[in-house]
Amino acid sequence: MSVVDRQTGFGGERQANVKGSYYEGNVDKSTHTHHHRHYAPRANVDLREDEATESGSGSGAAAAAGGGGLGVVVVLAVLGYFIFGGNEPFPATSDPWPAEVKQEAVVAAAGGWLDKCAKSPSATPANCPQSIVETSDVSKVRWAFYGNPLEAAVIYYTEAESRFDMLGTVMVTADYTASKDLRRVVTPAKYWAKVKWVDGRLDVQEIKEHSAIGDPDVVKQDPKVPWDLVAAKLSDAFTRCVRDAKSAMPAGCPEWSPPSGAEKIKWSSTGDPLLTARATFDPKFAIYRVKGTYELAVRYTWLGTTKTDTRNPTYEAWIAPTAAGPVVLQIKDTTTV
Repeated sequence: MSVVDRQTGFGGERQANVKGSYYEGNVDKSTHTHHHRHYAPRANVDLREDEATESGSGSGAAAAAGGGGLGVVVVLAVLGYFIFGGNEPFPATSDPWPAEVKQEAVVAAAGGWLDKCAKSPSATPANCPQSIVETSDVSKVRWAFYGNPLEAAVIYYTEAESRFDMLGTVMVTADYTASKDLRRVVTPAKYWAKVKWVDGRLDVQEIKEHSAIGDPDVVKQDPKVPWDLVAAKLSDAFTRCVRDAKSAMPAGCPEWSPPSGAEKIKWSSTGDPLLTARATFDPKFAIYRVKGTYELAVRYTWLGTTKTDTRNPTYEAWIAPTAAGPVVLQIKDTTTV
């Protein structure tokens, strides 16, 4: 990965703008070439870089300063909780950096630790930003990080702690088995990497999921992936969802299934899911969000009677640009019809 060093103009603040693809066990060392082409001029494409986004939720307690009495302390604590989202706030400013430390080294240290996190077979790897909420009978866990986790990360230095604090965003996918079923969870998350500067070397203490109002913005560049490439991958994903569906749609596909006890199940697509689809680039997580409508039918036998159910809900697909091309992370219903 190549690192583009960019000073922001604020006192002591530096941002890392790293061009890369994703982590899947090993860090992708190839340079991600940003295409300078826009989507084809079709009516169903709308790229906006100011798209409002969501982030993964964190946990923790915000620190609040004490006042002249218990009532003031309680009020400040409550305000702190709402202001910082119930989490420890990221540092507001940066001290001058040690002269011998380069930004690229801090980014590389955090990237190396994220690589270890992606390789972990654990559902809750220690000192990593990801975890699977489901805890019973989880096995065969496979993590992957998308959305250029190191790009546009904000890095501050706290001299009193001899520590670099790095704030970034990542799209986390978890593929695993639970109760003998294959499952996938996709989470847009903000992370905080704490990197100590000790005895002339950088040491990653932890990378944790983070969520707090007032954090610096992470704004990533749109690689301008042509719409035709995105559309082709999304069409293939819908085809796979229908082809591999059994008693329910497979992992990563819209969640829908016929009634319990249904037999002789046969799925079919009854329309083009790309017909009215529109794509927007999410600069916070470096993914494309494609919204459209799909039409789906399932024929089955239930209590001796043959039935056919049809649906035409709207959907949102999350698609990550990578060096190897766009990857469909998830297709989910946004309305139920």
